[in-house]
Amino acid sequence: MITLGIDLSSQPDDTAACMIDWHNDGRAIARSATLHCDDATLDDLIRKADAIGIDAPFGWPEAFVEAVGQWNAITWDDHAFQKKLRVRLTDQFVHATTRLTPLSVSTDRIALPAMRAMALLARHGVTDRSGDGRFFEVYPAGSLKRWNLDHQKYKKKENLPKRRGLLAQLRAALPGLSAGEAYADTDHAFDALIASLTTHAAATGKTLVAPADQHGVASREGWIHLPVTRPV
Repeated sequence: MITLGIDLSSQPDDTAACMIDWHNDGRAIARSATLHCDDATLDDLIRKADAIGIDAPFGWPEAFVEAVGQWNAITWDDHAFQKKLRVRLTDQFVHATTRLTPLSVSTDRIALPAMRAMALLARHGVTDRSGDGRFFEVYPAGSLKRWNLDHQKYKKKENLPKRRGLLAQLRAALPGLSAGEAYADTDHAFDALIASLTTHAAATGKTLVAPADQHGVASREGWIHLPVTRPV
């Protein structure tokens, strides 16, 4: 299996990708990180991968979509309504499971990467955003926490030592993993690596999926795949 993890930004400069070749003998060989990915580069990598994990929201809260389509609210003191505009079903699930709070796709800076993600999904014919067997929404900080690794303060240039330490811990947890030190050089490359590892978990049925009675909403809003086990 070949997995592709994408740390998706709204612009190519901060977009990175990690492709991992998974072998039957337990080896997981990460190819060199691909940095500064434009859409053409991403599309080429996607064509070569069996499963793709993207660190960006795959949709918006249904209440938000309905509200911007035809706004009916005449007051703004309904906090439950405000929450429905900000938070997806999967965001609530992630918070309940990990105590982490994903950025709001409708009100925070993740909005533009989400729009780029939607264009990518449309190009590749994805209609089920809950994880259709090939494309999965992932959340690197959530994956790290599920793996009992430090998920805080590893981003930005000054936290290079933290990323190097996390990379060493990943290798210890997954002895078959071969990933160059360059994956710790930037948080974009590191998140792409985590995304690719999580994608393997999703593709092999080792992530938490949407409950059956909530699949319809998840297929429209997107669903973050959190791993259920260590990165194998």
